[in-house]
Amino acid sequence: SSGINAEYGGTALVIESLRNAGGYVLGFRIDPVERLHDVMKEIQSLYRVYSANPIFGVQHKIEDKVELIEQLTINYEEDDIEITGEEAEGGDAFAAYYADANKASDGEPVFCVQLGLAIESIKEGYTLESLWEVTGI
Repeated sequence: SSGINAEYGGTALVIESLRNAGGYVLGFRIDPVERLHDVMKEIQSLYRVYSANPIFGVQHKIEDKVELIEQLTINYEEDDIEITGEEAEGGDAFAAYYADANKASDGEPVFCVQLGLAIESIKEGYTLESLWEVTGI
């Protein structure tokens, strides 16, 4: 809702949002007072137009002609590239840590001098650097 309120420092435009939208109360001082009334009328007019035909952020266009699925299907073409990369010495660190189905508990915490904090002990065959390479940092 919106209205004109005369309190404290003079006349002000007050706009209140619905409780569902945060229940905000916004106040605006507009000088001269005649301009305040013009702004109030404009806001009320815009609100009436929006309320009659709200915009929900989705626009659609209904097409008369429905295309066949065969016309919409794109033929698959196989790329002629080969992905290569050197594996870390210990294998895939990411897979080693997340594919361990028999893991009953976390590893023992150990102090890491490089990080300056306690971390889970690193599995045999892996280094702290190889774990950082997993994240791409």
